[in-house]
Amino acid sequence: MVIIPREICRDAESALAHEWQVSNRRGSYAAATIVGALTRRSHGLLVAELKPQGHTVMLAKLDEEIEVEGHLYKFGTNEYQPNIISPDGFLYLQQVALDGQRARFEYQVGGVALVKTVWLDPDAIITYIRYTLVEHSAPMQLTLLPFCDYRSTDQVTQGSESWHFNIERESNGFRVTAHEGAMPYRILTQPAAEFIPLDLWYWRFQLRADEYRATDLFLPGLVRTTLMPGASLTVIATSETDEVAAFNPDRAMEQPGAPSYSTA
Repeated sequence: MVIIPREICRDAESALAHEWQVSNRRGSYAAATIVGALTRRSHGLLVAELKPQGHTVMLAKLDEEIEVEGHLYKFGTNEYQPNIISPDGFLYLQQVALDGQRARFEYQVGGVALVKTVWLDPDAIITYIRYTLVEHSAPMQLTLLPFCDYRSTDQVTQGSESWHFNIERESNGFRVTAHEGAMPYRILTQPAAEFIPLDLWYWRFQLRADEYRATDLFLPGLVRTTLMPGASLTVIATSETDEVAAFNPDRAMEQPGAPSYSTA
């Protein structure tokens, strides 16, 4: 097991230099810095190995906001051009652990301790991201910002006010089609959560490990739920066409994986 301590997590420059990756037997993977910020074109939570285009970034990242006892905290971290870090969620990150095929992130603020765990199905294009509110925490509202993309890992995205991803609502999430001819992918939750449509572009995410290039990401809306102590919400990001009932996060977590960790 690799443990990255609080001292590294809470220092922006150190945290942005530490990266993790989890992959599967299909060639798909999830990767980012330990604070979730993207610093490479190859980073993303759902990076699918498609034919013939190769590795394709679909769900780029998830940012988290929590509201507890009337206070709002943003756990996400992004770096925008020129060298602007916002929000500063790295300040709440207590520890990162890479154990087997999982990446585990522990956040704490006030009376709340939240654990995020990321893993892949070993044989399908599915990334699971589970949020668990630790026992003895105060109840909280969790809001997720799913930043979407659709590009090769050797390219960047230039957004446009005239480019709107097609979003189709489903009972437990939504389907994303970036443009005509693109492979659809879905962002689902277990249990079902509220989806609040937005249809926004976020501009100029800075990729410091790729010569400080910039890329744009599309935010289709917000995913929101209330978590009680001990409860979890699992996000399923997938380009598979099976029904959600066929997805088994716990079974996938028990399968062998291929984790890695690096410093820039």
